[in-house]
Amino acid sequence: MNWKSIGLFTSGIVMSTTVSSMFAGITNAQSVRSLNPNLVPVQGKTVQNFVPKGWKIQDKVEGDINRDGKPDTVLTLIEAGTEFERSRAVVVLIKQANGNLQRLAVANKLLLCSSCAGVLSSPDGAGTNIEIKSGVITISQLSGSRSARNTVYRFWIDKSSQRLVLIGKDTLDFDRVNGDSTLISQNYLTGQQIVEKSRAQKVVSTKKSTIPRSKQLIETVSIYNN
Repeated sequence: MNWKSIGLFTSGIVMSTTVSSMFAGITNAQSVRSLNPNLVPVQGKTVQNFVPKGWKIQDKVEGDINRDGKPDTVLTLIEAGTEFERSRAVVVLIKQANGNLQRLAVANKLLLCSSCAGVLSSPDGAGTNIEIKSGVITISQLSGSRSARNTVYRFWIDKSSQRLVLIGKDTLDFDRVNGDSTLISQNYLTGQQIVEKSRAQKVVSTKKSTIPRSKQLIETVSIYNN
C-alpha cells in the first residue's frame, strides 16, 4: 500500500465516514430520488440533449470507450436546485460515425448523493473522479473522515453483449491517522480476489482466493451494497 498516494481528495479513493456516520450516509443515499433512465434520450447531437429537465451536468469526461478512435463521453449528472440531498447519475455516450451521440448506459445507483459523503460532503458531492483509459472507465469516489473507505470500480464494453460490465472493484477500509487498513481487490475477469491487511502502513497479511466470474451491468451496480 502506497500511503503517499492517499490524500483528502486522492483519485481512486472512496472514503466512508466513521461506522455510525457511514450508515447514516447510506440511509440518506437510499432516500434520494434516483434518475429515471427512461428520461434520458437514446440519441442526440450534443451532450446537453441527454440532460433531463430538473438535472444538470456536474462533470464531463471524454475518451475512447469502444476503441474506434472517436471520443466518447461520460457525464455525471446531478439534480438541479439547492437542496442538500440531491441524487447523481452516470450517463455514458458513444460517438457515432455521423458525429451524433448514442446512449450506452445510465447508472443511477453508482454515485453517492450530494450529501452522502459524510464529513467530506460538499453541496455538489465530494470527491468523485472518472477516468477513461485503454477502453476502461474507472470511477472512484471520496467520502468520510478519519475512518475511511476507498472504492474503485472499473468497467468496459463486453464484446458479446456490447454492454458496459463491471470487470473489477477495489475496496479499501482504512484509518487515515494510524494507517491500519484492509484492502479487498476483486477481478471479475480472472475470478481472483486478494485481501491485504496492513498495520501502521505495513502489510501484515495477504490472502488470495477465487470468486465467481460475473458480468454485472453498470446499470445494476450500487454504491449502497458495499
